[in-house]
Parts: sequence; structure tokens; C-alpha cells
Amino acid sequence: MIESNCGVMGIYSAGNCVRDLWHGIFKLQHRGQRYCGMATRLQREIKIITHKGFVWHTYTAGELRELKAKSGIGHVSLKDRQPLVVESKIGKFAIAFEGNIVNSPELVEELKSEGHCFSNNTDIELISKLIAQGSNFVDGIEKMTRAVKGSYSLVILCREGIYAARDPYGFRPLILGKDKERLAVASESRAFRNLGMTVVREVE
Repeated sequence: MIESNCGVMGIYSAGNCVRDLWHGIFKLQHRGQRYCGMATRLQREIKIITHKGFVWHTYTAGELRELKAKSGIGHVSLKDRQPLVVESKIGKFAIAFEGNIVNSPELVEELKSEGHCFSNNTDIELISKLIAQGSNFVDGIEKMTRAVKGSYSLVILCREGIYAARDPYGFRPLILGKDKERLAVASESRAFRNLGMTVVREVE
């Protein structure tokens, strides 16, 4: 079994995005069936609920009401629970990641030598710490990209909105979709095609 399979999605809507996000990560469930999670942002508050199990069976109606917001990110995985919420000097953010970091052990040891601590040594924890060292999110993503060797795509939910990025070689897919009231990004276009959204292009 391949343990690195997972999928990500981010969405902004003029109305409540939660049902669309829930439906979208359900459509990505084949990419990872062990864990699922969603994080949403309402004003300055980020709420997160993750589960072990299938998207369709684990989220309750009450949880979907609790996550009500206009923007959010989601994740499905065979490996770990995501998104992850982080407090940092550039602000509080939620991040979801899919991919494989080849030089992860070296980067973890380097950060430990600088005084950083890790709770579980996962790639998502490493990625979040690298991004948080930037002067802002764009700078942090750029610095992370220069440090990391591997293939990946990620979505970040923060006060400014949602950032989406993929590795410089584009090994991991990340697709943009939209309609008049929504803008989405996902590991596969099937996440938002059934929502009536038009496929725009891949993230460059």
C-alpha cells in the first residue's frame, strides 16, 4: 500500500462553502481513505475538524454547521490527519499538503539545530515551519520551495484568503475551477465538476 496518497482542496464562495468543500473532498476520497479533515475561516477565526474514516460517514450535520464560512480547505489521506493549524509570526493559518519530501530528514535536523521542536516529524509539520519563517506567506512559500526537494501541492487558509502552490516541476496536479460565485482549487477537477464549476487550468 502506498502511504503517501492524499488529496487537497480549497474553496472560496460568496455564500457558505462548507457543503461544497465536504462534497469536494468526498470526491477525492479515492486518493486516501484513512483520514479526512476540513478547516474554515469566518472573520478572524479558523475552525478545524478532522476524522479518521470516510468523509461521507464521519462528518455530522452539527459539525458542518459549526464549520460554516465563506472559505475553507480540506484534505483526505492514507497517512495523517490534516489540515494543520499553526500560530506563527506571519499570522495564524491552516495548511493542507500532499506530496513527498525527499530531503525531509536533513531539513528537520537543520531546524532542530536552530532551536525548533517537532511533535511528530511529519512532512506537513516541516512544511508549515518552513513557510512560517517567511516575512509573509508568499515569501514563506518561496523560501520553502527553495529548501525542499520533492513533489507536492498545498493549500493555505489565512486571514488574506487561500494560497495554493505546487512544486516547481509540477509533478503533483493542482486544478483551478470557478463559477460566478465560487473559486476552487483541488488535486483533481472531479472535486468541483459535480458542483457545476468550470475547469480553468492547472496552477502554474
